[in-house]
Amino acid sequence: MNPRRLLTLAAAAAFICAAGAAASADTLTGDTNHTEAEFVVTHLAISHVHGTIPVTAWSATTGAGDIPQTLTATLDARAIDSKSSDRDSDLRGSDWLEVDKYPTITFKGTSVQPGSNGTFKLAGDLTLHGVTKPVTLEGKVEGSLVDSHGRRHIGYSASTTIDRRDFGLLWGHTTPGGALIAGNDVTITLNAEGVVTK
Repeated sequence: MNPRRLLTLAAAAAFICAAGAAASADTLTGDTNHTEAEFVVTHLAISHVHGTIPVTAWSATTGAGDIPQTLTATLDARAIDSKSSDRDSDLRGSDWLEVDKYPTITFKGTSVQPGSNGTFKLAGDLTLHGVTKPVTLEGKVEGSLVDSHGRRHIGYSASTTIDRRDFGLLWGHTTPGGALIAGNDVTITLNAEGVVTK
């Protein structure tokens, strides 16, 4: 085959593949009524405290298999809920989140590594308590469907564990026996549902 024709065919094939990849991408707007972030912290080294933080906005773009290629999310730290009004007041105060100064928590994805069976690792920057640090979410595509209005929904779950001290959350009171009242490791899990808006 003529080398010039071969190059032309190769360029055309590359263009078609690129166009197909672009066409398969979707833009998602988060359904905040069906999205929530949960956190878990060890208490007294013997049990776990669970709480939630509302996700007020999130959006993403997807690629093959609905795996997110980009994702941004904003959480309302002022509405943290650990099922205890006294504890929530402490968490919002000067010893912890200082929500008057830092009312939101944000995540901005920077890169994704697809896995098998709808799993993925999404690296990004988490800004918490005014401090930005890189974290990696271990995620999974939970599925998708089209509702009665013809809108396609996609569901995700993702989690990461951070050391709260990396974000300036240094409160470290202990029991008489030396156990931390509140553990340093915090596991954050995101359960999210989005609607294709492309």
